[in-house]
Amino acid sequence: SSGINAEYGAALNVQTEKKEKADREELLSSGSVKKRGKKDVTKMAEDVTNKLQRNTELLAALVRQQEETVKTLATSSAEIKEVDGEYNTLSSVLVSSHRLVTKIGRRAMTDTILTYLCFFLFLCTVAYVIQKRIFY
Repeated sequence: SSGINAEYGAALNVQTEKKEKADREELLSSGSVKKRGKKDVTKMAEDVTNKLQRNTELLAALVRQQEETVKTLATSSAEIKEVDGEYNTLSSVLVSSHRLVTKIGRRAMTDTILTYLCFFLFLCTVAYVIQKRIFY
């Protein structure tokens, strides 16, 4: 959008400069303003006024476009900040979830080891009881 605005502004400047140069040459080549009729001077003044009004309208349109661009950028910045906040929140949730999953994994491993150890202790107890009953 800003590239188009820059090209448009540059083209407008080039056209304005060409027209001003042509008007200047016309004024200088035809002698003084006194030689021209009142109608010619009035016509030229109207042309210049119209051109200035057109330039003013174009500049106003560019200003409105820039204001819209600034509003869009402000909205986008606010949305990016909001998304960044959500990302930070989700990041901290992921970190705490990772810690919990790691803790649960360790506890599951500990529970498995304790289960096997208890089963081995049970077998030893059964063996001891059988030994005491059979051999004594």
